[in-house]
Amino acid sequence: MLENLLVNLEHYLPMLAGKLVAFLVICFIWPKLTKFLVKSFEKAMSLRNNDPLLISFLKSLIKTIMYIILAFILVGILGVRATSLVTILGTAGVAVGLALQGSLSNLASGILILFFKQVSKGDFVSSLDKNIEGTVQSIHILYTIIQQPNGPVIIVPNSQIANASIINYSKNPFRRLDLVYSASYDDPVNKVISVLHQVIENEPRIIKNNPSMPITISLTKQNASSLDYMFRAWVRKEDYVDTMLDCNINVKKFFDKNGIEIPYNKLDLYMKNNLDIDNKQ
Repeated sequence: MLENLLVNLEHYLPMLAGKLVAFLVICFIWPKLTKFLVKSFEKAMSLRNNDPLLISFLKSLIKTIMYIILAFILVGILGVRATSLVTILGTAGVAVGLALQGSLSNLASGILILFFKQVSKGDFVSSLDKNIEGTVQSIHILYTIIQQPNGPVIIVPNSQIANASIINYSKNPFRRLDLVYSASYDDPVNKVISVLHQVIENEPRIIKNNPSMPITISLTKQNASSLDYMFRAWVRKEDYVDTMLDCNINVKKFFDKNGIEIPYNKLDLYMKNNLDIDNKQ
């Protein structure tokens, strides 16, 4: 019996050693091969000026397929037949389907996003509840990467973008400034409106003399201690933030220059002299 065991070991050890070597070689070479294929694909797609989001999605898909193939190869090296593995997976199909339900939904959503071009690389997007807001960087088979304005990156499942109401601020080349400025009741309405028009005339990035993009300045609300004025004007999308900030600064400067008061909360204190109180007594 011992002799048979030694014979079997002599027979199987070289085979096991060969499988181990093949296993390690495949594990070492396959990631490098995958990286080479992905880089070659990216270069070829970039030369044809394809959509950057499509490129990132297909790169992610290629990586996934390559590692699935690797898993089958390694299982085959270990002695499990691919047909047996497929049979096992088929038997457990319901469980696997339920486990991958969310992932398959994200995969389908990623395809829909690319097909209908809901977003593109570089678009500034926001959800209605403002939980998602930033610039689209790339899309992968299961998730989309969005860069927030203050630096952090949001990794969003594709299904959230495909199924949610997303505001895409970059689709239209123009954006409207919707600002509100307050002035005192003591300042004539016509004077305030005239000064706000001066702010617009002195801002070169505001689009003027275009009937389809009108400029609107009007009294919009009467508050308890101030009058609110609507300030609407159109700019190019890339100028939106800078123009808005500069308008805020210039309105303050022009109001000060023209003696227009910007209301703020005030507290008037009245103090009685104790001596007067004593005299009354």
